[in-house]
Formats: sequence, C-alpha cells, structure tokens
Amino acid sequence: MDPLALAIKKRASRQFWFFWILPIAVIGGWRFPILGYFLPFCMIAGMGIAIFKGRYWCDWLCPRGSSWDLLLSRISLKRNIPLLFRSLKFRIFIMMVLMTVLVTQLPRVWPSIDGMGGVFVMMLTVTTVVGIVLGIQTHHRNWCTYCPVGTMGNWLGRGRYPLTISSKCNECKKCDTVCPIQIKRWQYRLENGKAVIIPEWDCLKCGLCIEACPQKALAFKEMSNVKARNSNA
Repeated sequence: MDPLALAIKKRASRQFWFFWILPIAVIGGWRFPILGYFLPFCMIAGMGIAIFKGRYWCDWLCPRGSSWDLLLSRISLKRNIPLLFRSLKFRIFIMMVLMTVLVTQLPRVWPSIDGMGGVFVMMLTVTTVVGIVLGIQTHHRNWCTYCPVGTMGNWLGRGRYPLTISSKCNECKKCDTVCPIQIKRWQYRLENGKAVIIPEWDCLKCGLCIEACPQKALAFKEMSNVKARNSNA
C-alpha cells in the first residue's frame, strides 16, 4: 500500500477509537449531566500533552477533532479557512467569551455536581454546533483554528516536536492537500541547504505531509538537534 494511503488509514483507525465520545457527551449529557465533565478533562489533557508534543492531542486523541475528520469532512465544502479565524485577536475573543460563561455560570450552580456538569454540556453543545455549521460552510477543521484548547496548545507547545523543511522542497504543494489545518509549509523553505523549523505551532503533528512529500523534505526534529546541525553547517 502507498505510504500516504497507509498513514491516512492508520490515522483514521486511531480516530475511530475516540470520535464516538463527542456525540455521547453532547447528546447523553442532557440526560446525564455528569458527562459534561468530559470538557474539562479534554482541556487539561490537551494542554498537558502540548507541553511535550505541541498540538498532538488535537490530531486524533481529541474526540471533536476526530469527529470533524471522520464525519464532518464528508459534507464540508472544504474551502480555505478565513484568516480572521486564525488571528490572535479572534482567538483571544473566543477564549474570553467561553471563560466568561464559566466564571458566571459555575458559581451559580455551585456545588451541584450535576449543575456544573450541565454548564459544561451546554458549552460543549453550543461550540459543537458552531463547529459543525462553520465546518460545513468552510473547512471541517475550522473550529480547530480558534478552539481555546488548541490555542493553549499552540502557546504551550511552541518549540515542541517541531516540523522542519529542507531545501529539497520544490514547492509542489502536495503537502497542502493533506494538511488537516491548512498550513502552507513550502513557504518556509530556504535555498542554503539547511533544514529550518517551520514556525507554525498549530501543526497537529499528524505526519501526513511527511508521507505526501515526494522529495522527503519534511521531518519532525527535536529543536536542539536542528539548532546543532545548523550551527555546524
């Protein structure tokens, strides 16, 4: 089997183990509010993993991201994600809105376990609906560009498990067709023969671009190894 096709198949298989958690939490949460605690768990897990591997959680461990790829991608128009959604100001705005909901609603229901779970279920439902609507109209991973957990993963994971590109890149742009979050890696290639770190910390670490690159110009490297090699070149 073609290496890229095999990588896509393996990724989908991993996502299959997690995507079902989202509909259970969203639908079942209205009957059993305790399922809403899935939301803070994802927040903690996503940020914890980001400290070591960047936005690795968002690729296939996140049930929402897995659902977007396995289900929403089938009906999405797959257009370019608007630059507005990638902007820092918009990300901070979304984060502030959701945090405002938490700090105003949680004290209102404290210390009810079900009450707090209900707040999380409400947030999870609303954000999922927003992600579905915008994901259909633009790109199925639209939500991932301004998801608060993804934003925190971006900030906490900077420099962790970076993707590098070498001058072997000929700008064929085949990596564009497989990137789940539409990062244009080829824009960072240099002509001096050195492998450089791609400063795009929204990278989900899926590795599909590496398999898609016919020139083998992309690779994951530890930051220290890349700096050492470049200093010795």
